[in-house]
Amino acid sequence: MGARGSITDLDRLLDRKLLFVTGKGGVGKTTIATALGILSAERGKRVLLCEVEPKGEVGRYFGVREIGFEPVEVRTDLFVMEMDTERALSEYLRLYLKVPIPTKIGPIARTFDFVSKAAPGVREILVVGKLCYEVREKNYDIVIADSTATGHVVSQLASPQGVNELFGVGLVKDQTKWMIDILKDEHQSGICLVSTAEETPVDEAAELAERLRSETGVSLVLGILNKMVPKIFSEAEESYFNEIVSGPMLPVIRRVLGEGIDALVDATSLWKALAASNHQNAERFKSSLGTSIPTIEIPLIPGMTAGVGIVREVAETIEVELT
Repeated sequence: MGARGSITDLDRLLDRKLLFVTGKGGVGKTTIATALGILSAERGKRVLLCEVEPKGEVGRYFGVREIGFEPVEVRTDLFVMEMDTERALSEYLRLYLKVPIPTKIGPIARTFDFVSKAAPGVREILVVGKLCYEVREKNYDIVIADSTATGHVVSQLASPQGVNELFGVGLVKDQTKWMIDILKDEHQSGICLVSTAEETPVDEAAELAERLRSETGVSLVLGILNKMVPKIFSEAEESYFNEIVSGPMLPVIRRVLGEGIDALVDATSLWKALAASNHQNAERFKSSLGTSIPTIEIPLIPGMTAGVGIVREVAETIEVELT
């Protein structure tokens, strides 16, 4: 726990201007991104939380049905938007090429389809470009992206460099240059990699971490193990439990407490096995990130459905783990 007034790991994380939260689908990255948004706003920051793959999940957390490309303030200083690459293209044309926005979306849609098919990386760079634009314009103190899952985020983060190399000179090269400067500045931008402590998600997270390092140049700044099954016994307690279930005491306990004890023993044994497996996979996850990347663990919260309540619990855990 940091001393009063000291700079904590959470302060350093949220002092960045652009955070990408990514991981395999289903590991809880949207919950993590939303929790980071809440923590940032509670620290007096003006926050933009962007759902890159519009699914309406962030809006549902706050009870807001309609979230679109235009940011909506869902609580004090916390603004939420959903990415729309066609709208991002029209914004780019208006801001940089001084092209008036058509009254109907049809022309933009046709332009978007043509450009995105003709030039690789256009869809990806529109996503990253919109986020970097908000950083450059200083409209918000921090922009948090609930990013696409696994490999898709690599192509998005690598797109400015790829497009920059494709164009020798001109407006496009100039535009991608400032994006690259933002993305590759570890004090401005960073990636939070989320996984659950299961075999396949950890394998995919390790592969993703390597690709992010080698292909994007964006700093990996935090590993998050979500939905961890906590251990319920100390070493001494576990030894005692094992003696009970495998020794002569169990029949005696069964006679006293009834047959229901068997279901309790089975459930406890299963939980113990899951916790052991989780912690083995957690060590693999930490090893794949390396000792220089801090990793935090967020416990499984049984019985809570998706909503602001579970986000609040996760936010409090992140705060404790990083301070």
